[in-house]
Amino acid sequence: MSSSKDNKASMNDILVLNVGGTKFETTRQTLLHDPASMLAKMFDPVSPLQPGVMRDGAYFLDRDPVNFRVVLNYLRSGQLILDKNADLEAVKTEASFFGLADLEEFVSDKIREVSEKDNAEDKPCDEFLLNVGGEIFVTTKETLCKYSNSRLSNIVEGKCRQLFDKNGILFLDEDPKDFAYILRALRNSQNVPTAVPKEHIDNILNLRDNLEIREIKFGYREQSNSFVSEYFLSVCSYDNHQRSTMTSGLGNELGSSE
Repeated sequence: MSSSKDNKASMNDILVLNVGGTKFETTRQTLLHDPASMLAKMFDPVSPLQPGVMRDGAYFLDRDPVNFRVVLNYLRSGQLILDKNADLEAVKTEASFFGLADLEEFVSDKIREVSEKDNAEDKPCDEFLLNVGGEIFVTTKETLCKYSNSRLSNIVEGKCRQLFDKNGILFLDEDPKDFAYILRALRNSQNVPTAVPKEHIDNILNLRDNLEIREIKFGYREQSNSFVSEYFLSVCSYDNHQRSTMTSGLGNELGSSE
């Protein structure tokens, strides 16, 4: 009975540890928080394992005090509290040394979390914002630069003069309704003409020419006898548009139903 009381009283003892020259004060109960750990075995009164050399009233442990502080705080609170100078890999090594399996696993999870976050931050964002006439288009740089020799590609790449809106988004002073068809064409396969309303074809072709995207084609559907043809009756290429505008105008390029 007396022995039990002595042991119980000793659990509340305040112990001084000298860890690598830095002194820590804690209770025996804290050090025995994880019964399977080396620290518990060192400071358990009934354990045969000696706690270490006593020097000036403190038990000396030849370990790094910065990392040991993390270990001690974990034993006190059950939480991982990192000092600003602590290194996760070093703390993991310390946890392993003292046989604190739960802390070691906790730190390993934290290392993975930090690594995944760093990888996510390092990965370039695929999303590209473009302000066209006040309307924000969300696309990718790859789509906008699909044709590397185009003026649009040169603007996006910064190879010619750029304008930006107040939020720092690249700005094109063009009609957003017309640009929507340009973007749709860029997203389509190269040999697939993009359908556009007949009444907007002139503006869309002019914008295409202004952006020097020679490779994309547009077409509109002719309505005849109250039905819409299944095929493009007029397909407009860049070269044809350039020639027609220099000669007989846009109407020749667009052609008519056969």
